Amino acid sequence: MKRFSPLVILLLVAVYFSITGFQCGSAELTTAKLAMQQQQWDKAEVSLMNEVAKNQQNEEAWYLLGQVRLEMKNYQGMNEAYTKALALSDDHRKEIGNNRLAVWGDLYNDGIASYNKGKDDPSNYDKAIESFGTALSLVPDSASTYYVLALAHYTKKDYDNAEPNLKTALTKKPDYAEAADLLGQVCLARASEKTLAKDTVGATTEYEKAAAAFEKAYKANPQKPDYILSLIEAYDKADQSDKAMALTRDAVASDPTNRTYRYVYGVFLLKQDKFEDGIEQFSNVGQPVPDSVDAIYIDATYNLGVSYLNWGVAMKKESDRKAEADRKKIGRNAKVDLSYKEKFRAALPYLEKSSKLREDNAVLWQQLGKVYANLNMVGKSKEAFDEADRIMSNN
Repeated sequence: MKRFSPLVILLLVAVYFSITGFQCGSAELTTAKLAMQQQQWDKAEVSLMNEVAKNQQNEEAWYLLGQVRLEMKNYQGMNEAYTKALALSDDHRKEIGNNRLAVWGDLYNDGIASYNKGKDDPSNYDKAIESFGTALSLVPDSASTYYVLALAHYTKKDYDNAEPNLKTALTKKPDYAEAADLLGQVCLARASEKTLAKDTVGATTEYEKAAAAFEKAYKANPQKPDYILSLIEAYDKADQSDKAMALTRDAVASDPTNRTYRYVYGVFLLKQDKFEDGIEQFSNVGQPVPDSVDAIYIDATYNLGVSYLNWGVAMKKESDRKAEADRKKIGRNAKVDLSYKEKFRAALPYLEKSSKLREDNAVLWQQLGKVYANLNMVGKSKEAFDEADRIMSNN
């Protein structure tokens, strides 16, 4: 689950009311101002409500009603009063703008705090949604608020409410990569649901929508591996593998030294069972960046092992098929092609290195066990499978 730090807004908002004289106002307005001086907010609100009921055109009364409700933390009511005041005059436009922005910041921070607590208590997601929704009533052009509101809905798996908020965020900020990426994830989640429901047509439509969203994310930030990987996945699921091929191939051609492009091209080729070509790309990722956790290098190392492993599995399958056919023709003396073991030997150092980098990855240990078994390394194979079982039992 993503976590966020509170948004810090450095605004000087004057909430102090300077009351200088009441001789020109109505009795209700005078009473309200005196009550405000004494911080009797309930009494002030009643007087101001009586005033605006008699005189809908009193801009000052509407403005002061907004100020009183601000003190009472009735932010929806505050906003309604401010809107009435602005419809009548610009006399307090600056103060209203500052107050709205300050309250928006507080609500945004409250929403983030509630969202971050949602992992331990899911009811906090509803609190976050309420805070973000109120914040948007104050600052309706905030793309980031639409995004975090959508994120809270997405985390609740409420995709129907997540999608329109993300679309609004992208309308406000067309190059909002995070919003486009999350919209793609929403579409992928829906596609999975439709796949489980055996709605093939509906799933394909969602994959196409996901691809369109990831295209925007990738265009906004082409250097982030997750975006191009997600785009490749969406293209693949939407039966648009030609687009994925063109995307990755052209990216490498445009910048052969780009490690990210090399890596994602290798991933696509591996998905296509083009093992040799994929290995070439992973090999060109190069050496790890010193003094850092080099995720691309770690993933490329692992995928080199997987490429050789899958290549060996494919060769073994063909070897077994041919051996079975030969046995039917010439009997038990038929020769068996064991060249596939070369691929398993080639996979071994990469998977062993990866096991030190990903110690708690059960799938990796299962893959290692399979390689050891095919190389007749019985003891090591058992150790690897036992380690995989231990990891799975602890999760």
